[in-house]
Amino acid sequence: MDERLLEALAARAEQRAQAHSERKPFVIGGQKIACRKLTPAQQLEYFSAFVEASGPAALVDICVPLIYDSCPDLQDPALHKALGVTDPYDTVRRLMDLREIDRLGGQLMRWNGLLADDAAAEDTAKNS
Repeated sequence: MDERLLEALAARAEQRAQAHSERKPFVIGGQKIACRKLTPAQQLEYFSAFVEASGPAALVDICVPLIYDSCPDLQDPALHKALGVTDPYDTVRRLMDLREIDRLGGQLMRWNGLLADDAAAEDTAKNS
């Protein structure tokens, strides 16, 4: 194998590995909270659910666990107790309204590469 190709592929693999540990702040319940990228298995699970979803209720039902799974701070049992929730996913619903859940769910899907960002979608439409 060509040495430059080998180096380029190895560098790409390293970039992908680092991307999975990436964290980024998002607004949840009026606070900036660090979220992490999903694992490849989680990404596939959420992408499959998104493709099969029909209607707004189904999309919100996907976004709630997506938000919860992306944000380690929401998984704190002390927060669950303080909010009085027994189902951990209810943490998201206690902190956010439907519009916020939909907006943040879309942002997290785009950040994880599961949805095209708006600029990429426009380029695809122009090139069609």
